[in-house]
Amino acid sequence: MSYKTVFSKTDIQTSILEQVRIAFESTVNVAATIHGQRKIYQGSFGRRTSLFPSEKCCGAIPLESRLELAHAISLEQDPNILNYRSQALKILLANEQYCFPDFLVQTKEGAYEVHEVKPSIASLSTDDLNRYAILSDLLHSIDITFKLIDHTDLPSETQISQLLYWYQRGHRFNWNIFEINYAIDQLKIKEFDNSNQVYRTLELIGLKPELADYLFFHQRIKISPVKQEINEAY
Repeated sequence: MSYKTVFSKTDIQTSILEQVRIAFESTVNVAATIHGQRKIYQGSFGRRTSLFPSEKCCGAIPLESRLELAHAISLEQDPNILNYRSQALKILLANEQYCFPDFLVQTKEGAYEVHEVKPSIASLSTDDLNRYAILSDLLHSIDITFKLIDHTDLPSETQISQLLYWYQRGHRFNWNIFEINYAIDQLKIKEFDNSNQVYRTLELIGLKPELADYLFFHQRIKISPVKQEINEAY
């Protein structure tokens, strides 16, 4: 791999680490949005852009596709993810070519990851695969994991709609640990066939029904036609 003469590999590594630091120190602008190195303009023609109001990031994350929205939802759900940013890095690969990976992710263990979201990994061209191999090697040299993610790893359109509904309702209030644990303990007692039964049960014990949406979104409760599963590992 040949880097531009004025930029050694060490320079590029140092630049990436500095960008990571800046990205996670960044705060929202006056519109409560956290922009990255490459600004995503909402409403761009031919793109399904959106803003995801992330609780983890303490601001709205700009996204330029439904696949990116699906991945942001997955990151928000994942208990091992502490924080994330979109379009946060501008990385020189070779021959003056730059890339802007879709997501920069920080785990609770203090590790960093870079995620690129594509409709289908199997359909990527040889040039694209070579470029991502170069990017992966470069990031690996500074202990950052690179992941290629496609639609098979993400929620479907139907699931996105349901998850957004739970997310918006479930985060209307700030729930404390006592409320969450009390709700889970009470919901263990019986099985439920649908979410409405869970809402009613919480109301009967003096809790807001929206707490059920929070538990559904974060996968603390799963309703099935046969039984209810309480996910204790979250």
